[in-house]
Amino acid sequence: MTPEQKTFYQENGYLVLESVFSQEECQRFVEHMEDLHTGRKQLEGFFQQDKYGARTFNQHLYDPFVLDLLIHPRLHKPLADCFGGEPEGIQTMHFYEGSEHPLHQDQYYLPDCMSAWMAMVRVDENNGPLIVQPGSNRGRLITKSDVPMALLPGETYELQQHNRYFPAVKQVSLENGIDVVQVMVDAGDVILFDGKLIHGGAQILKPGTRRHALACHYIPYASENWERDWPRFSFDGSRRIHYQ
Repeated sequence: MTPEQKTFYQENGYLVLESVFSQEECQRFVEHMEDLHTGRKQLEGFFQQDKYGARTFNQHLYDPFVLDLLIHPRLHKPLADCFGGEPEGIQTMHFYEGSEHPLHQDQYYLPDCMSAWMAMVRVDENNGPLIVQPGSNRGRLITKSDVPMALLPGETYELQQHNRYFPAVKQVSLENGIDVVQVMVDAGDVILFDGKLIHGGAQILKPGTRRHALACHYIPYASENWERDWPRFSFDGSRRIHYQ
């Protein structure tokens, strides 16, 4: 990353890296996911959730194709520049379609994290781009101390999110007083963004349109603020389980 890119990322909380992956690499990934989606290809452990754009969760744990992208060498130095230290991959989500996800902050779920959001097709207003609030990474973070994850009597996780967590983030976004912007990207571009950045999924103008995007999450190697027993993947291919 250039000094200008680092400054933009620090001030705005996100940065678009253009043409990180070639059109051929993107097409191979799209074909791989479509083959799994339609059942033309079988992969043990493959499962897609229906909410937020028909997504898969932590596919890198059983799919070498996705693991290779999580720790792709072209991402290593930019992520290290953002963190100021060595990164480790900890989560992946693939979205077949736009999510229209309410505004949220990733560090509520994954402390200390940041994201590399890989567009494998053109992402624009038709299939649902990301929306971000520039500079919100320097504002207040809603944590589990503010909105406990523990469920109230009769409450589901979905209700906790929609009735308590999402409104809290919305309030912070209003207090910030900054308009959200849509981030349009081409196939092969990668959006880096801070885990405190307020962001979500924009409205989809053409529902059902594919939006192959792979969201990868990372934490610093030195992070001790980690409570899950998920393996942490280094860019040399090694993995470890290290948490509080």
